[in-house]
Amino acid sequence: MARIAILVGTPAGTRLLAASREREAALMAERLLVGLDRAALPAPLWVQCADAALAARLTAYLAGFQAELTAVPADGAQ
Repeated sequence: MARIAILVGTPAGTRLLAASREREAALMAERLLVGLDRAALPAPLWVQCADAALAARLTAYLAGFQAELTAVPADGAQ
């Protein structure tokens, strides 16, 4: 049973991700975000679950993940 929902705004529309564990939710969101064009980042996202601390932690993690994606040059050079 899914207990974590993540809504991600993309140029193609809103995507809804559902997971039962925090790490599973993070991995699903990471895969989606990596697949977006750089111009679409940072993508708006909302994390919903019964545990407010988990939602805040996952939101902060995904915000940091997007910041890292936008900081690395598109060709991967440093």
